[in-house]
Amino acid sequence: MSEIPGQLALVGAFVNTLDVEEGTDELAQWLAARGPVEPGDADLALALRTALRAELTDHDGAVRAELDRLAAGLPLRARFTADGVELAAVGAGVRGALASVVAEVVLAEREGAWTRLKICREDTCQYAFYDWSKNSSKTWCGASCGNRNKTRAYRQRRIVGPARA
Repeated sequence: MSEIPGQLALVGAFVNTLDVEEGTDELAQWLAARGPVEPGDADLALALRTALRAELTDHDGAVRAELDRLAAGLPLRARFTADGVELAAVGAGVRGALASVVAEVVLAEREGAWTRLKICREDTCQYAFYDWSKNSSKTWCGASCGNRNKTRAYRQRRIVGPARA
């Protein structure tokens, strides 16, 4: 699996708290590591993770309204510095961490890196990975997922058999 670059590392770690392959969900641990979990934090985090994973699956904008709604409740502000303008989290704790996730998404979108963060198309994996390929055309996080998918498709074709005229 490819390493997610620093500008998207927090987003990758957050969305990968759901490990489909292992059948584990480490969202509660991720939240607890960032501070006391206040009422509503877990629900907000789950909704944000779900929406981000949906966006990473297709990058078709279908969940942008939901992401906008979720981001509106987070402590974010524009910061103007000598180096430029950035969106930054204000505060700490769980909501501050979730705001940092959203800020990373905004920065990655602006820099053209957002569409390179994807969800593996292998149903048994669904790991978030960064597509380092030149034309950003990868659909699987690694060769093992691609091989698994191709083998399954090959076996299915063999079961169906050749088309008869």
